[in-house]
Amino acid sequence: MSDFPSASSVVRPASIVPDIGPAMYESSPDCVKVLDNGGHILSMNRNGQCAMEIDDFAPLVGLPWASLWPHEMAATVLTALAAARSGATSRFDAFCPTAKGTPKWWAVIVAPIFGADHQLERILAISRDVSGERQAGEALQHSAERLELATEAAELGLWTWDPLSDQVTWDNERTCAILGVAPSALPVNATRFAAEFLHPDDVARFAQAVAASVAGDLRFQFEGRMRDKNGAVRWIELYGRPQDGDGQPRTQLVGTIADITARKLAEDKLRDADRRKDEFLAMLAHELRNPLAPIGAAAELLKLGKFDEARVRKTSEIISRQVSHMTHLVNDLLDVSRVTGGVVKLDTAPLDLRDIVADAVEQSAPLIRGRGHKLCIHVPPEASTVLGDAKRLVQIVGNLLNNAAKYTPDGGKIDLRIAMEDERVTLSVADNGIGIEHQLACRVFDLFSQAEHTSDRTAGGLGLGLALVKSLVEMHGGTVACFSAGTGAGSTFSVSLPRLRDGREAPLAARAPERLAGQPRTLDILVVDDNVDAAAMLAMLLEAAGHRMTVEHSARDALARIETARFDVCLLDIGLPEMDGNALAARLRGHPHTRGALLVAITGYGQESDRQRSEAAGFDQHMVKPVDTGRLMDVLADVA
Repeated sequence: MSDFPSASSVVRPASIVPDIGPAMYESSPDCVKVLDNGGHILSMNRNGQCAMEIDDFAPLVGLPWASLWPHEMAATVLTALAAARSGATSRFDAFCPTAKGTPKWWAVIVAPIFGADHQLERILAISRDVSGERQAGEALQHSAERLELATEAAELGLWTWDPLSDQVTWDNERTCAILGVAPSALPVNATRFAAEFLHPDDVARFAQAVAASVAGDLRFQFEGRMRDKNGAVRWIELYGRPQDGDGQPRTQLVGTIADITARKLAEDKLRDADRRKDEFLAMLAHELRNPLAPIGAAAELLKLGKFDEARVRKTSEIISRQVSHMTHLVNDLLDVSRVTGGVVKLDTAPLDLRDIVADAVEQSAPLIRGRGHKLCIHVPPEASTVLGDAKRLVQIVGNLLNNAAKYTPDGGKIDLRIAMEDERVTLSVADNGIGIEHQLACRVFDLFSQAEHTSDRTAGGLGLGLALVKSLVEMHGGTVACFSAGTGAGSTFSVSLPRLRDGREAPLAARAPERLAGQPRTLDILVVDDNVDAAAMLAMLLEAAGHRMTVEHSARDALARIETARFDVCLLDIGLPEMDGNALAARLRGHPHTRGALLVAITGYGQESDRQRSEAAGFDQHMVKPVDTGRLMDVLADVA
């Protein structure tokens, strides 16, 4: 609009076009219209007709100019015409489509044309197409809105640095919030910014980054520390790039600032977790090699043959003991995975915590006696009832007792105590053992934390027991805590559970049914396992127990075998080639010779999802390798 002629420069002719000046009238790039005093169209220049996409102007002559505008703009147009009649010039911006419907925005000037007698003779209306400028402005505004939205979502601050004036300005409130300054704060130079906001150890790197960016016309990036108004160290990330200034190339550095303290803390935690994971894997390798050594030596010894019964028995006991140890390690790994993964379901019932303690002490007694510890138990005379899963609660107390026994030098003292409050029951296990350093006490329940305070490995284990305790206690709605006065001062672990106060008492333990009297019969058992050694050893064990054994190493051979034989029990590996054990079980369930047989999965897959799949396939039992032979014998005895 600033390029339009002013009212004083408008020619004041006595007639319509010729006196305005035909050259000026036709050469104008704008849409120029001459109206009569009533606002009716008299003429329009050719460029105007092109701009309005008018093919035939004749029908428009004599029409009210206001009628060419959209209805909502009519009042604005009529007001401008009225002003021209009173001798004033008006300006307005308005939307009006062309004759062919093309949407356009116009900057309009409406001015009076006076005759020689200074009386109003005509009205001049000049319309300039500003659609392009309008679209550019809208696009710029939209871009600015999107930038604001993006910076808000990403919690980014904006800044500008002018190297000519050496001034840094904050371009949004987020920048002020990150730096802890008021929005009205005065600009600072780069040196003052570094001195006032950055950690002293990072100032030199900041100066080098700025100098390199400006000198090399490069993108600027800096990550460093700053101290907030409370003195706490926080991390910020600055990113920027040179930008053209007013007529001078690359005169500004514009960019963003972000508070990355949370990210840095997360990175530190990830690095720490990765380090502890590596230490755990080293521990796992160590713990697995320990039992493998005596097992391997026993196997080599048995190959020599010609041993008396006592030596064979001793060798077998060593193998059994070490396999049991390895099985315990693997079960711990699977258990902590299931519990922390949320796939374990609690089978809850009202329970007396005193009974839980009795069962846990019975399990931990061999370790406690073996280390020569004195165990003192303090329980209240009345029932301390909680709602929980008996198996998991025994596991919690047993892990705490085992932990105390392992980390207390031989001949130590362990105190187990139950205390009751109105709403809570607290069980604590205290020892006079090696204690825990203060900085480790808060992390002792983390996965794989064992390596940090038992690097000598004398206690053994994988550092999973306490992590499992914490997860199981929280599943019961309780809390767990650890206290130690420091190295050599012993430790106290306490578990707090909700007390059951609705009048229900813990049920008496159900007595296990007595075995039916009589001699168990011999069973026909089919073993299917592609591991030849595992299948042979299992068959030898069960054959020694008096059963008739058949061994196959593939599902195809097993299906062929059942065509000519009947079996009472089928022990199937899951990970078979060609057809897995689940598919084989489904086939056996549909065959008349094995439809009523007991199907037992013997597998290395022990997750809950694996058990669900085996049950869906038709298995009656799911046993994880290495098989608990006692449990297997019980199952077979039930069948026999």
